[in-house]
Amino acid sequence: MALDIIAKFSVTQKVDVTDNYEVFEQFLASDEEIILSYKHTRDRVVFTTKKMICVDVQGLLGVKKEYRFFPYSKISSFSVETAGGFDMDADFKIWVSGVGCFEIKFLKKIDIKEIGSFMSSKIN
Repeated sequence: MALDIIAKFSVTQKVDVTDNYEVFEQFLASDEEIILSYKHTRDRVVFTTKKMICVDVQGLLGVKKEYRFFPYSKISSFSVETAGGFDMDADFKIWVSGVGCFEIKFLKKIDIKEIGSFMSSKIN
C-alpha cells in the first residue's frame, strides 16, 4: 500500500522559540505558547502547546507564504525515524484525520527523539 504524503518540509536547525515570534503570534490563542521551533532558510515549523504550525515561504522574494495548522486533536498517529549511519536526515511523519500524511525531514544533528517525546505527551 503506497503512502500518500500531502506535503514534505525540511528543517536544518533548532532555533529559540522567540526567533521570528511575530510570524506566529497572530495565530496563537491567548493561552498558547511555542514550545519547540525549527527552521530551514525561510521555512519554519513550530510546536505549540495546542498545534503544529508550518510556514512554507514561496517565491524568489518570499512574499507569498503558506501556513499549515495541525491541531494535536486531529493528529491520529505519528512516526519518528532516526537517521542511520549514511542518512543525512531523520524523518517525522504525522497522520492527520481527514487530510493524510505530512512529513518533516530533520537534519541528522537535530534531536528527533525530543520531538517524539513531546508528541507522545500531546497525542492520546
